[in-house]
Amino acid sequence: MQAKSCHSIPPPIFPASPAKSLPANKVSFPAKISRAISITAPGDVISTQNVDDTVAAFWDYQFLFVSQRSETADPITLRVVDGAVPPDFPCGTYYLTGPGVFTDDHGSTVHPLDGHGYLRAFTIDGVKGVVKFMAKYIKTEAQTEERDPLTGRWRFTHRGPFSVLKGGKMVGNTKVMKNVANTSVLGWGERLFCLWEGGDPYEIDSRSLDTIGKFDVIDDDGDGGGGGDGSGESEMVGELKGGFWDVAATLLKPILYGVFNMPPKRLLSHYKIDAGRDRLLILSCNAEDMLLPCSHFTFYEFDSNFKMVQKKEFNIPDHLMIHDWAFTDSHYILFGNRIKLDITGSMAAVFGLSPMISALAVNPSKPTSPIYLLPRSPPNSNELNYGNERDWRVPIEAPSQMWVLHVGNAFENRDDDNTNSQIHIQANDLLRFRHRRTIFRPVVDFVPDTLDEFIVEIGFGIVDRRSFA
Repeated sequence: MQAKSCHSIPPPIFPASPAKSLPANKVSFPAKISRAISITAPGDVISTQNVDDTVAAFWDYQFLFVSQRSETADPITLRVVDGAVPPDFPCGTYYLTGPGVFTDDHGSTVHPLDGHGYLRAFTIDGVKGVVKFMAKYIKTEAQTEERDPLTGRWRFTHRGPFSVLKGGKMVGNTKVMKNVANTSVLGWGERLFCLWEGGDPYEIDSRSLDTIGKFDVIDDDGDGGGGGDGSGESEMVGELKGGFWDVAATLLKPILYGVFNMPPKRLLSHYKIDAGRDRLLILSCNAEDMLLPCSHFTFYEFDSNFKMVQKKEFNIPDHLMIHDWAFTDSHYILFGNRIKLDITGSMAAVFGLSPMISALAVNPSKPTSPIYLLPRSPPNSNELNYGNERDWRVPIEAPSQMWVLHVGNAFENRDDDNTNSQIHIQANDLLRFRHRRTIFRPVVDFVPDTLDEFIVEIGFGIVDRRSFA
């Protein structure tokens, strides 16, 4: 059975179309790009005839990174500039969140990943051939602090993980965890949420786009924030016993939790939906994992009422960065991006001279990349049985160093007698296109144009890699 992942809200919400990006060839920049633009009601039709594809792609990409200084609180009808909405197109609303403001009014510019979440709603009526548009900022704690509601002016006070403030406090600024709810949209249990990498999601009113508030989906009791008795299966797998790094983690926790206000569990922004079991799957890691050569991953599964039905924790003795992941009926799947602490970058980050993320660097010490197949369900008469159950603590090593941020899907092919299995995983390997010592550096020609498929023979630990343009 194929287990499908999903990053979009279920019907009547529709998945996003592929994002446009710069072509792989290098293009020159204009001498000056406007600091900010604002969305207004549609006016004149913009002609798209006789426009060079390279130029059009360039400007499409640039407009992703200009600030939106206004909101569209009341729905407006968008003008169709080319073609028409198909009359049999399903009716519904497509929600899209992303960074909305990059430059404040006091000289600071932030990395796009630190831009405040700007939620847009496209309501589509195929029968009438009409698309209506709304847009509002998500009122996170950071957004309400940094924007004056009376004047509409911005002053960035949070560093965020990826930025350096020029018009704000640099040295001693501990406001690193800037939850901007700008990464993904989740619709679950007839509720709408916007997620960010490292903090709780924010719940949104699906009609007005007003922010309801922060939603504690993984509270301290282990129960979903939506309620329930929290009686789902909970398991700790591969617990690390004592040692130097446990002592280091104990010393780091008060600093990370207290001084930097980091949550103990950092929720990843990529979730999965198991349509066959009607479950929401989310993943978290520990705050101290960023600085120590050990990783703690917790997988949560919820029913449609946000009642936790399963929780599994895995401790892995390796320094990994995970942004996206995959699953099948039997496994959670992690592509391990090996990282290490950068002492020089750490010092520069502490003094506000470079972003906090510069404290980490790609670890090139091994020419391979680990793929962890973590047991989701124990083998039984209805599940795959490998005979001699494979030790999940030992990763399957892909034969090249990779940097995988996004995973498309994964599924299993089983033998008739269930003695062996293949797992097919689709993902992008970014190191093929540009190797960087640092992890995040804004570049415009860093555009992967292929999809890699990895076929893992579980019983033999073999990885076969195929690429598709």
